[in-house]
Amino acid sequence: MSEEVTPLTPAEITEFNEAMLAYLTHHDSSRLEELFRLFDRNHNGSLSELEIKTVMEQVSGHGFSDQQVHEIIRSADKNSDGSIDIREFISVMKRLTD
Repeated sequence: MSEEVTPLTPAEITEFNEAMLAYLTHHDSSRLEELFRLFDRNHNGSLSELEIKTVMEQVSGHGFSDQQVHEIIRSADKNSDGSIDIREFISVMKRLTD
């Protein structure tokens, strides 16, 4: 089964950058749900490896190997279901500002 992920639009990239900047500089945790929603391209409430890889590559301009993305998932996936839910995402993001 092949998963397809819709890339971010230019407006979504701007929204992502603004939300990330607000979170990282002002610790505005109200923006975390917005960031999660932008990663969650199929709107199913969890982030797959492909969704994370697609968005990270778009917003960073850098490529990520499947292994790198797998390690991100593994380190954040506390319930071991192979994807990242909103609670796991918020937990990881909060560690960035600790």
